[in-house]
This record gives sequence, structure tokens and C-alpha cells, in this order.
Amino acid sequence: LADLAVAAQDSASLAVLTGDDIQYTARIAVRRVMSVNITVGTRFPAFVTSLGRVLLAGLPPAERAAGLQRADRRPLTSHTVTDPARLAQLLEAVARDGYALVDEEVEEGLRSIAVPVRDHTGRVVAAVNVATHAGHRSVAQCREELLPALRTAAARIEKDLHTSGRFVRIATAS
Repeated sequence: LADLAVAAQDSASLAVLTGDDIQYTARIAVRRVMSVNITVGTRFPAFVTSLGRVLLAGLPPAERAAGLQRADRRPLTSHTVTDPARLAQLLEAVARDGYALVDEEVEEGLRSIAVPVRDHTGRVVAAVNVATHAGHRSVAQCREELLPALRTAAARIEKDLHTSGRFVRIATAS
């Protein structure tokens, strides 16, 4: 994650799905691009974030649909997509394309792009993203410059997960 943040020259984060929210589990802040201070443990509605859309897209379709119906879909900006049918289309595209790009839906001026992190079975267990100011990179530049670096970072994280997944905890007698 640190290597990704240095290469991107923007903040990089890792998050997991917690109910209908994402929860940050790791973050390397290079520069502040949001008015909210994001730290480990910070939560946001999953439907509105690039991290969340990657995590939601990794769910089975019925579970994904139920989550969208259940979520509090209040808009955070004038750009926030809240329509369940449109969100379902976006999540299908994320599942197909392997990444999510969110443009000023969480906060005006904030653009982020995320990819999934999969466990050894191929299940999406986390997501990693880079957040940038909309004036710093265009949507096309996010795809061209950040997506390859994100995929490399996710592959490195997955390699570590797969290695650690081979080890089994042994209960000790007390």
C-alpha cells in the first residue's frame, strides 16, 4: 500500500465490507483531498465509494441486490448515484471490468478508483483504492495511470494473503 501511494503520489487505502458500509483497515495518506479526516476504522456507505462498489460487485447477485435495497442511499453530493437500478448496472460493470471509478460522488472534487483483493479461493475480501483530487487527474488519467498500479498492488497483497492462508492456527491447551 505504501509503494502504491508513493507511485501514485496520492493517498491509498484498503477497506473491507462491514454490513452496508466499507471500513478502512489500512491507509497511507500522501495529501489531503477530502474535508473528512479518514483513519483506520472510518466507515462510509458502500454504495457510494469506489472501495464499496468493488466489494459489493464481489457479492453474489442476490446478496448484492438485497444490500442495495437495504442501504440508506441518501446522496452525499449532487453527483451521487442513488437509484437502485442504476447502481445495479454500475455494479455489473464493476464485476465485469474488475475496477470501480467514482467521480465526485462522495465529496465534490474527489475522484477515486479501486480494485478487488481476493483470497486464495478467488473471493473478494477487500478492496484497495487511490483517491485523488479531480483537478489533479482526469477520469482517463485515473484509468491509464492508476489502474495498472492498483492491480499490481492488489496482486502483491493477494500473494501475501495466499501465503498466510496456507498456515493454520493450532489451538493450545490452557
